[in-house]
Amino acid sequence: MFQVQTAPYGRWESPLTAERMATENIALYETAVDEPTGAIYSVELHPTEDGRHAIMQHLNGEVRDILPNEFSAAGTVQELGGGSIELRRDGKIIFVDEDTCNVHLLDPTTSETELVRKAEEGVRYADFSSHPTRPAWIVAIKEDHREATPETQATDVHNTLVAFNAESGQETTIAQGDDFYSHPRFDPSGKFVSWIQWSHPDMPWTGTILHYAEWDNGSLANDRAIAGKAEEESIAQPRWGLDGQLYFASDCTGFWQLYSFNPTEQNITRLPLGQFKQSGFAVAEWELGRHTYIFLDETTIVAHVITRATGQLVLIDTASMSIRQLDLPYVSVYELRRVSPDSFSVVGASTTFPEELAVIKITPSSDVTRRVLRSTASNPLESNYISIAKEMTAPQKYGPLTDGQVHMFYYEPRNPRYRGETDTRPPCLVSVHGGPNSNVDPGLNLEIQYWTTRGYAVCDVNYTGSTGYGREYRERLSGYWGLVDVGDAVSAVDFLGNDGLIDKAKVGIFGGSAGGYLALRALHMYPEIWAAGVSSYGISDVRALQADSYKFESQDVDRLLLSKTEPKEREQELTNRSPCNFADQIQGALLLLQGTEDVCVPVAQARMMADAMKTHGRVAEVIEFEGEGHGWEGEDAILESFVRTEEWWKRHLT
Repeated sequence: MFQVQTAPYGRWESPLTAERMATENIALYETAVDEPTGAIYSVELHPTEDGRHAIMQHLNGEVRDILPNEFSAAGTVQELGGGSIELRRDGKIIFVDEDTCNVHLLDPTTSETELVRKAEEGVRYADFSSHPTRPAWIVAIKEDHREATPETQATDVHNTLVAFNAESGQETTIAQGDDFYSHPRFDPSGKFVSWIQWSHPDMPWTGTILHYAEWDNGSLANDRAIAGKAEEESIAQPRWGLDGQLYFASDCTGFWQLYSFNPTEQNITRLPLGQFKQSGFAVAEWELGRHTYIFLDETTIVAHVITRATGQLVLIDTASMSIRQLDLPYVSVYELRRVSPDSFSVVGASTTFPEELAVIKITPSSDVTRRVLRSTASNPLESNYISIAKEMTAPQKYGPLTDGQVHMFYYEPRNPRYRGETDTRPPCLVSVHGGPNSNVDPGLNLEIQYWTTRGYAVCDVNYTGSTGYGREYRERLSGYWGLVDVGDAVSAVDFLGNDGLIDKAKVGIFGGSAGGYLALRALHMYPEIWAAGVSSYGISDVRALQADSYKFESQDVDRLLLSKTEPKEREQELTNRSPCNFADQIQGALLLLQGTEDVCVPVAQARMMADAMKTHGRVAEVIEFEGEGHGWEGEDAILESFVRTEEWWKRHLT
């Protein structure tokens, strides 16, 4: 036993060291399952291999990397990636190499690779589907950057759907004309191909169109639009069922509900999902190839359903149209895949363990068993150190909208070796996610635990615009980005302070990308609230961001910032919403973390903010990570980001 020490909040010693965070953790992404052999394949990000994406085989209790070291299986379409691997029926894996963008076939038995599509300089592929009976034919997204320059990447990058033959090398364009495509999929018979398409100013969660067409040996015939509407209805995750119907999620009711389309009868049916009518069966698709519902047999669906940003796994019987919750702990799910008619794989997290890859088996008595294949943490945090998320809701009191609620997850400081000093409250770190149309969930996040085990309280805010609460909450941010979300963060601090949970004089704010932008805005709009802030690859000048923006998000700034602004006031509003113009109003100290190869938010954004701060005599430091992009993948960058951020909070909050 150890003796409990009394020490200032924020200065406790934690078992989660920066070295552990940089070397002992991996990230899990896409998976694939070879049902005849029982092999499960997972794409893993390995920081200790300079951010390489390996393909791991899980078979007969053994785990091995089957991808040769010279490859990294990561797509770069839409810059944010996804859709990097696909398993053919012959057991070979289609994958795209991160550096060359070439498409290869990988033999899992021998680890031999075969080049099946060489990408010309500036061409990228992702989101593959192979024909079920003629596996040489592959459909995929093609993204062509050959006409684009850094100044024209928002307009001169072209996305299409293509079919190419792995044996003959033939490639044909099968769908074009819209700005974006996703989820190209053959049906089980090989007769049809389905996909989603959309154009600016839409994002995947604002308006997309679902299509399907007949496959004709390398081309498509009788293309038909089934569902969806620009700027009004988002279609997500179309997927062919084992019954030959096309399933998809639509938010036409305000939540992503499940529907089926019968190509024979040409009719759409909404699955009656009972108590989950105000829940979502899909997520905002920032990355390609998401898979959060699957089919075990012709009448059984396993789905991840999200209510108030918290998920659970359910079993849907499409014959009886009944639904029941599975006795599983997952509150966050990245991927589901069928393993057999009574089992499936899951990449997910609970409130007490971080993201893992596991196999779930449903017994004849409808009980479930869980077998863990891989955890993202090689050395798990002991349970008595874990701070479990508490869902809280605060009234909106700050910002332009004060008629709603602010959603958050609160984490109290927790370390069995320490207690805070008498009559003190912990400093609070307010975490604001990126997106901004994204969300946080209560799944165990070791980055949050890094701070709570040191004696900080953490408030993880799902501000207005976050997903997980339906379309109306999502769209309330439109026109108010950098205003209502900032007010929500302040409302959360006010709520926690009034409840006596935090020390309101010791509050910091941090976030990445759009979260970094929110942090910068918060520091100058409400300078009296924040003692310090950390912005990771945050936006400091929205006008410059528009000029430099990559294609995927290039027109979303207009929707988020300017949809409620008169044309004659647009230029002034861009100035008003850019934090670099208000550095003189910031009182808290600012740390800026930035990757030099970031395409989404270029390094110039951090540099101009730091310059503005120093011009006005404000406290600011900028740390640039050479070779890193929109987030840290290499061991050195992860290590330094934790070390420098920990020093920052200690210096300014304790």
